Amino acid sequence: MNNSKFIQIQIKHDPANAAQSLVLANGESAVLSDITPTGRQILNAAQCHPTVDFVLLQLLSGHILEEIAPEEVARLDPSESNFYAFRTDRLFYFVLNDNKYPWGATVPETILRLLANEPAHTQLWMERRDETDRLIAPGQSVNLSGEGVERFYTKLLAWELDVQGVEISSPAPTITVRHALELASINPDLPWTFILKVKGRPKEQVDLNTVIDLTMPGIERLRVMPKVINNGEGPCPHRQFSLLEKDEKFLDAAPYRWETAIDGERRWLLLHDYRLPRGYQQSHIALAIEIPLLYPSAELDMFYCAPAAVLQTGTQIPQTEAQQPIFGETFQRWSRHRENRVWSSADDSVITHLGLVEESLLREVAE
Repeated sequence: MNNSKFIQIQIKHDPANAAQSLVLANGESAVLSDITPTGRQILNAAQCHPTVDFVLLQLLSGHILEEIAPEEVARLDPSESNFYAFRTDRLFYFVLNDNKYPWGATVPETILRLLANEPAHTQLWMERRDETDRLIAPGQSVNLSGEGVERFYTKLLAWELDVQGVEISSPAPTITVRHALELASINPDLPWTFILKVKGRPKEQVDLNTVIDLTMPGIERLRVMPKVINNGEGPCPHRQFSLLEKDEKFLDAAPYRWETAIDGERRWLLLHDYRLPRGYQQSHIALAIEIPLLYPSAELDMFYCAPAAVLQTGTQIPQTEAQQPIFGETFQRWSRHRENRVWSSADDSVITHLGLVEESLLREVAE
């Protein structure tokens, strides 16, 4: 005798009489003149007749299910206790996140979620032996009366967002612009303009406190751009000369703000808020690369840091003693050059030179 249906029973202390409890089941209420009832008393109060045809389970704190025998005294919580009654001659078992539970012949998705005690957006999966694991849909029930013990597990969904070319992952379906920038290692306190791009919708300017719904269909990218203010003093210095198209596309997708500017007779690419690897006293610096007039035919060489990059150990970094003033600020010159190969105007660019920069910075902190 197996019945997939169950009766949920709630027992609450009667505020009008401390010596009795109120029983709610199947939309009906009853009074239980005992605050330490047995399993049989609870079934009787819930109109589960004959009681020998029913099995009673109690949901304990910590989302644990425990069978209550007919003559066993149930432990009631001060506020509310929850029970489940099944008309059945046996219990079945399942495993959820490595915890074993008793239940009736079929277990609904809502009960699995209740026992898992996970956020609503968590996925619920059933293990399959010789096929792909099965995703349990909302409202679905699973038959437990087959061979073996069914095993279930939960898995948190991860939502992704492109933040200026950096793919970030969020365990929650919403995220603030500020948190998204922090996950992408972009300093949110610099003067940025933020544009949210969603397919099929106009571009939307957002601010640091804007909450982005990552479940939104067509969400594409959070674009980060420097705020440029021109007070009429002349051309804006942020783009005083152009780079190769592939350079600019790469830099637009990078997690820092960049500009090209001319200081006297020298042309500079400036990367603001450039992130240093672990092992340096600073987390971010301004990075400068000199761009020769004949680039890309002319080679890119060395790079410059402001403030000076200093190791956490205090050890002196070789070939970084020279200083270079750029727009009145002192930059530390890193004398690093290509070895065993020559510059190729066809293959090399700002992109490959930044690879040299990254390797040079990492080499000083590599164990």
